[in-house]
Amino acid sequence: MKCTKCGTMNDESAKFCDNCGAPLATRKQRKPKRNKFIYALVLLAVLLGLGFGLGQLLGAEEPEVALPQEDTEASEEMSEEEPVEEEPVEEEMPVEEPETQVSSEEPVEGTVTKAENITHPSDQEEKVEPKKKDKTAIIKDAQSRVYTILTEGGQGSGFLFTNTGMVVTNAHVVSGYTDVIVRNINGQDHEGTVVGISAESDIALIQVNDLTGIEPLEVEMAPTDVGAEVIALGSPSGFENTASMGYLTGIDRDFYQEFTYENIYQIDAALAPGSSGGPLLDAATGKVIGINSLLFPEGDSIGFSIPLYSMYDQLDAWAKNPMSREAVAKIFPVYDDFDSSYEDENYEFDYSTTHEFSEESLTEFVVSYQEFYELALQEEDFYYVQNLLVYQSDIYNSMIEYIDQITGKNMEHIFNKLDITNIEIKEDHALVYTEEAFEFKDAEGNWSVQERTKVYTIVMDDYGFFYISDIVNIE
Repeated sequence: MKCTKCGTMNDESAKFCDNCGAPLATRKQRKPKRNKFIYALVLLAVLLGLGFGLGQLLGAEEPEVALPQEDTEASEEMSEEEPVEEEPVEEEMPVEEPETQVSSEEPVEGTVTKAENITHPSDQEEKVEPKKKDKTAIIKDAQSRVYTILTEGGQGSGFLFTNTGMVVTNAHVVSGYTDVIVRNINGQDHEGTVVGISAESDIALIQVNDLTGIEPLEVEMAPTDVGAEVIALGSPSGFENTASMGYLTGIDRDFYQEFTYENIYQIDAALAPGSSGGPLLDAATGKVIGINSLLFPEGDSIGFSIPLYSMYDQLDAWAKNPMSREAVAKIFPVYDDFDSSYEDENYEFDYSTTHEFSEESLTEFVVSYQEFYELALQEEDFYYVQNLLVYQSDIYNSMIEYIDQITGKNMEHIFNKLDITNIEIKEDHALVYTEEAFEFKDAEGNWSVQERTKVYTIVMDDYGFFYISDIVNIE
């Protein structure tokens, strides 16, 4: 090997020059540059080929995403360029499209739609058809605003019309009077003044200052259809503030007597003297639909009620602009010695009018009492008999205690016998003797027949109303 420094020839295996000691460089044979260029061109061509092929592959997969968006042009290009792959794309479209929509949008829309379908129609139904109320609750709620109207000539019924203390009644209940007594369910008496009365329509309005601030009964301002279940409230035949159930059996009835009755309701709920002026309630809503006014004398359980909606405007006008005493007196003459100076006088009742017991009235009272007593036991509610007993008497308190004892124990009382065996009328009270029998189921579910012999002590107030002051079981 020749030394590049001194030119001396050395052996091929020598690493250093024998003459000058310089290192000998071993060189590899280089390939021509043109060969490297050719290889680079070949590599580039291969890469370009792979890139083009990959682009074609990706281009073939793109329509699978675009097709659900209804890209018509992409679909047409695919069908022309790759007809073989078109069928798999079409088969996958129906599967992929619903999956994409359901997962992203339908749960939200679906939830709203279901909520609307379930909730909103029921809300609309409640507005169109008010929710039915429990009848016991309706009666209890109404009776606190139903009153007994007392005059020197008799008694009737009425109900609260406004929160300013205006009470509605019949004109024939208060005709001839400007001052009346209004008694509530608790037996409290309040002074009332007639501030509206009609000689044509049998309606009147009484101002009772003590009732100011009490929420009135809700009224129905639309006609009620035949067949509706109704509740008549009032104080019939000496039974203060009682309720009777029935149905509206007719409409558009006309009568022309002392007053003109047009398009009034016919009902089969029990009415009696003293019911006049009381409210007729819709048993489903508790709203006042009528003013009980007439009893057909030749038939059983046929009464008539003036639709309240037809008289509302007149009653409302009186409430806003009350009539004077003088104006009221001119409609129906009030006392023979009436003059304009009467307006400043205070009228006081003369309680000298006497009422007497009779065997017929006592029998009717005891029979009715037992009906209410059975209802009180069934409903487990003292409310049904409280107005028939002397307030805070021994029988009053013992009845409260007994009903409290049986409440919630699933006991039953079925009365099947009531015979009145004797009646003794005393100076200030009456005694009614009875023999009674009823079927009784105790708390363990055992049935038995119970028989009783009883004596009812009955008293009467200044207005002729009966009350039980004591009940004694005779062994």
